[in-house]
Amino acid sequence: MCKCPYQLPVCFGGLDPLPAGKWFVPEEERHDSAVKRNRKALTTELKLWEDYLEKVAAGSYLVGAFSLADVIVFPNIAYAFRFALSVGCYPKLAKYYSLLKDRPSIKGSWPPHWLASPQGFDILKDL
Repeated sequence: MCKCPYQLPVCFGGLDPLPAGKWFVPEEERHDSAVKRNRKALTTELKLWEDYLEKVAAGSYLVGAFSLADVIVFPNIAYAFRFALSVGCYPKLAKYYSLLKDRPSIKGSWPPHWLASPQGFDILKDL
């Protein structure tokens, strides 16, 4: 578990049908217990982030002004919402995501296939 507010290790590894799970997790480790373990670890991490953002001023970036902390964390947050993370369950993360996704620097670096198809797999919808 990461307690540093500048890094979010998104534990997608054993979650099928995410392609990364098939690429990076050995065949013998792709089983229900790995999926359950990874979902639990990710849920714990997301709750830590939700709690951290509760302490940050509304409409603020991670450490006040937009900084390298936001640049490092945002891709993981974007992946989570692309894979259907619940806005209702994680409202602070959703607000933070919305704050950053419309920045010109982020819009300019958005993967082209994300523009064409904004929703990826829905593997995080139940977290």
